[in-house]
Amino acid sequence: MSEPDQRLVDRAVLSQRSASDPTTSVWVSASAGTGKTKVLTDRVLSLLVAGNDPQKIICLTFTRAAAAEMESRIAKRLGKWSTIRDQDLRIELHQLTGTHPSKHHMLRARQLFTLVLETPGGMQIETIHAFCQSLLRRFPLEASIAPHFKLMDERDTNELLVQAREDVLARANTRREKILTAALAVITSHTHEASIPTLLASLTAARGRLHRLLIKHGDIAKILQHVRKLMRVDEEETPETILSSALTSHTNDKPRLRYAAEILSTGSKTDIERAKKIQSWLDCDKNPIEKFELYADAFLTAARYTGPIEIRKSLVTKKIKEANPDVKDILEEEANRLAKILTRVRSAIIVETTEALLHFS
Repeated sequence: MSEPDQRLVDRAVLSQRSASDPTTSVWVSASAGTGKTKVLTDRVLSLLVAGNDPQKIICLTFTRAAAAEMESRIAKRLGKWSTIRDQDLRIELHQLTGTHPSKHHMLRARQLFTLVLETPGGMQIETIHAFCQSLLRRFPLEASIAPHFKLMDERDTNELLVQAREDVLARANTRREKILTAALAVITSHTHEASIPTLLASLTAARGRLHRLLIKHGDIAKILQHVRKLMRVDEEETPETILSSALTSHTNDKPRLRYAAEILSTGSKTDIERAKKIQSWLDCDKNPIEKFELYADAFLTAARYTGPIEIRKSLVTKKIKEANPDVKDILEEEANRLAKILTRVRSAIIVETTEALLHFS
């Protein structure tokens, strides 16, 4: 190995040795396979060699696999120390601590394998979940739980959650609980029936966040007040009332739109199609909302159904625009108005669906 590479290796060894010093508090951040588990193992071994009781050392990991790996490495090292020659043991302890081991430390290292084996329950190398569970078993009354509680596994948890979701849906379908029934109607109007289980599963996964939200605001009504304020939607406003009000309050624009439609009907095939959509809506006096989507399609892209509300790049062909420039202005003005209306409608839908999901959650 070249000299520069050796210096890098020596620096890494010193860093690992420093991190494994149990007298210091260390945060280790490194990529996979760079020796994090080795550092943790060395810290535990250093504590043991220094004379600490195995029962008073606890190692917490995220996964059972990591706990098993660490326990295996420690047992392997201690088993090796109990049988190797003094010279080899002295080298290993020097590499571990960076100091020359005394006779006391040599003897201690040889006895550790037996000492750990005889420790009741073995060394505490376990997951965070297992550690918390052991605390609850020791102090059930303080935690306000049954002394002989049983921890559900993932399968049992999923089965109970599925049953709970089915019970809620059944209650909503009986129409006895008006709030749940209304909430289900809102949800099904905005999503396919087949995707409802996935939606409810997402709500279940976020139950901790929802619980904190209720604690923060007090109840669903206050949460909705905050959502309405955020979305700038008044309490009495709904998607339907916003759309209806917007469509009936601009009757003065109809003559200009009729004029634009007449001009468009003399243009290209694209112009004529747009003119038909506009004229169809203008002629619908009783319920303009029924023809609104077709009307909006003359001005806005189809992306509005699933994404951003965007005005079409071209509302009139070049020939019509050059002959009647005012038509372009009329159409652009109406397109901007429709975009603003649908933005407000979308805000009201967010409030409405949020309320429904909160009642289901």
